[in-house]
Amino acid sequence: MIRAGFFLLALFGLSAAEGRTEGWALLGTDPKEFSQAWETRGFPLIAATHYDARLQDGQVIVTGVSENANRAAARRVAVKQPTRARLTWSWRVRSQLDGTVSERTKAGDDFAARVFVIFETSVIPTRTRAINYVWAANEPVDSVFPSPYTRRVAHIVLQTAGHEASDTWRHESRDVLADYRKFFGESPSVITAVAIMVDTDNTDGRAEADFRHIVLEIQPPPEDSRSDASN
Repeated sequence: MIRAGFFLLALFGLSAAEGRTEGWALLGTDPKEFSQAWETRGFPLIAATHYDARLQDGQVIVTGVSENANRAAARRVAVKQPTRARLTWSWRVRSQLDGTVSERTKAGDDFAARVFVIFETSVIPTRTRAINYVWAANEPVDSVFPSPYTRRVAHIVLQTAGHEASDTWRHESRDVLADYRKFFGESPSVITAVAIMVDTDNTDGRAEADFRHIVLEIQPPPEDSRSDASN
């Protein structure tokens, strides 16, 4: 992912989110809600990852397909001084990157799937903080390392699929605040957004991943400061 700090700042700036309580199902209950509530942004000179939401067996599933492309889809949260934040989700990678370039380098900073949380943003883009939970091609599970673009973005490897795609769903549950404190050495002052991403622009590759059941349990609840959120 190119220039992670610049991307995150441009996408999330200073906005807040519509109010929700604990157990916020971020993908919603139908594909229309996903298209209305989630935003996609990226660089104009880079091809865009395509995201498609569908209803299957009563569940919203979002598929991201990236061919030498880069885009995130994100839902704004805006919670100041969070005291609890647990993020759960299920995902699967249906087409994996080849893993020939180290994911700790700029040339290899692509992942078949990411779920990430954005915290403090800044007018200086590289000071934006984020935790990326990633599905790696070759880094081992439980590896933790900074983005090659900025040390204010952490990569935490939860799955390593090797070179084989799979139709098996993997379920994740993370204490977001604990992960933040372990990497940054302090507690976050704000949670700004939750995002998903399939990106392949650095490695000129192709990847496809599915996401479902993205639920954020958070205290205090998000601020209800977007009266026009449904517009």
